[in-house]
Amino acid sequence: MVETIFRQQLPAHGMAVREGQIKLCHTMLNTLYNKEASLCDAGVGLGKTYAYLVACLLWQSQRPRALWQPVVISTASVALQEAILQEYIPFLSSVLLQYGHFNRPIQAVLRKGKERFVCDLRLLERQRQMAQRGERFARRAAILRQAQDCLDLDKLPGLSGFDRRQICVPEQCPRLCPARSRCRYQWYLRESNGSDVSIQICNHNYLLADAFHRQNAWRPLLRDYQAVVIDEAHRLPEATEQMLTKQLSIKGLRQLIHCLEQQHLTRSAQQLRAATEALATVCQPREPDRVRAERQVSYQPTQERQAALTDLQSCISELLRRYQVRLPMSLRHQLQATSETAALFAQPQEEWITYIEYEAAAEGQIGVQFALCAVPRNQPKHLYRLLWQREKPTILTSGTLAVGHDFTHIRRQLGLDNGTAVQTVRVASPFDYVQNCLLVFPPRSAVHKVDKPSGEEASHECLARHIEQLIHEAHGHTLVLFTSYDQMGHVYEQLEGRLPVPLLKAPRGGHYFVEQFKLCDNAVLLAGGPCWEGVDFPGDMVSLLVIARLPFPVPDPVREARRQQYPDLHSYIQAEIVPEMQQKLRQGFGRAIRTETDSCAVAILDPRAAPGGRYHKAVLDALPSGIPITTKTEDIQTFLRARKSPD
Repeated sequence: MVETIFRQQLPAHGMAVREGQIKLCHTMLNTLYNKEASLCDAGVGLGKTYAYLVACLLWQSQRPRALWQPVVISTASVALQEAILQEYIPFLSSVLLQYGHFNRPIQAVLRKGKERFVCDLRLLERQRQMAQRGERFARRAAILRQAQDCLDLDKLPGLSGFDRRQICVPEQCPRLCPARSRCRYQWYLRESNGSDVSIQICNHNYLLADAFHRQNAWRPLLRDYQAVVIDEAHRLPEATEQMLTKQLSIKGLRQLIHCLEQQHLTRSAQQLRAATEALATVCQPREPDRVRAERQVSYQPTQERQAALTDLQSCISELLRRYQVRLPMSLRHQLQATSETAALFAQPQEEWITYIEYEAAAEGQIGVQFALCAVPRNQPKHLYRLLWQREKPTILTSGTLAVGHDFTHIRRQLGLDNGTAVQTVRVASPFDYVQNCLLVFPPRSAVHKVDKPSGEEASHECLARHIEQLIHEAHGHTLVLFTSYDQMGHVYEQLEGRLPVPLLKAPRGGHYFVEQFKLCDNAVLLAGGPCWEGVDFPGDMVSLLVIARLPFPVPDPVREARRQQYPDLHSYIQAEIVPEMQQKLRQGFGRAIRTETDSCAVAILDPRAAPGGRYHKAVLDALPSGIPITTKTEDIQTFLRARKSPD
């Protein structure tokens, strides 16, 4: 059936036959039947989404109806979730129905947290409040009226964060709510848990939260499932760390104080405020000016801090003892969790890595905002207990799981080296990188000036001149990826007004500028962060990709603590740091060629990556093999002229 679908039926509807895609689907089908886990490294353009959808649907169709349960597909990005739900599944459903594989359309549902949906009762109350405020609030009132026809808050552009919090489904949704029988959110839950739903789509955080609920014998968030596909699996360790991190923030404590005041517990609120301010005093940084440069520092358990944390615990314990019945359940849980987190810092434990995360105070605020953070030292063990111990067949796929053909690093990160049966497969991209890509390493003598000049300002100027030269060789059509927003800003200032084409800069959250770049016939985009992955630049809009520096991870207290597990610094760098860099480099390189007809030159300016540099071999191991290499920037124009039309 797999062979027929991919070699005959899908090609009849416009899809190309790709041997790697077929191989991938067979591997995934074996994983499901063998109840194993598989790590599937799928190159760019291979069509891995169709591979795992076909594998899951065919496997489901052969299951006895008594054992039938839906499949979960977990992703890291909203864009991929929407594409699966609105493009991939409808197309595949129509094809499989046409050829008689199924007798009814494939039913899929997107699962999100309740805070992303409208509460009809709270919406009605908020609309009444807006109506009383007159014409000045007409725009906000109009957006709230749109919410009457749109349950998903993520699809309401222009909705303010405050209004969103006022109309979303509350954490505790009462069973005796007068609007429950006609509530759209309750209807959505019933539909999501319906027997006809074949696929539940969610993000990694929601999948992990569901696993956490099951581990604690709480009500699951997802309907019971028989298998899970984790797409963009290289982002799972990051999501796991976010979920497992415990935080005690000044902002959170002040919100608790506000909640107590709303419950008219004025004296308790005052006591908690005094304990909070005492903690804030002993945790303020000694050098506030360095907060921007070092946002995270290791937590040092001084006597003053431990005393303040002990007082905070005592205050919360007394509050819970006196008002156990009076406090709402959600507030009780928040107070208990706060007390437990404070205990991790009052009496530090070996299995936790603790640090302080600072944030510069907003305008009008005094002092620096901060949070005490605790991360499990052995994160893979927690991930194993959450997901793999249940022994559900699991497909983990991404374009950047392996380093070369080695899956050691990702297996260790995911906790899959603990006796779990895992099969691995790496299928190369169908794109012809040898013909359509050129790898440019400027001479080390040139890039050395970029790396170690006589001053920081001179460094930015030197880098900007180098990038300007590359852009002129390519006649624009350039994406420049940075690992530092600060460096990107300085280079932008140097290049502004010096290029013959528009120059755009995408700051944090600068999705608007990415879209503007796509609309330009010819432009240059300086970007960082999210643009290293998950952004599509097909065609000629990116004919030159410049990587300013190798994307090594930034040192932080968590990495510093994990470094102690290795006998020396070299072992740690080779086992952890270099594979992380290679993974990120592969993601950035993936922006270069997005279709079979694309061609692109890729220039890596870091001197450590150049021939003879310390990490030259590691860079080549991370990229597709056989790509022509040059150290002459003028070769870019020759390469592009041979592959592009004159316009």
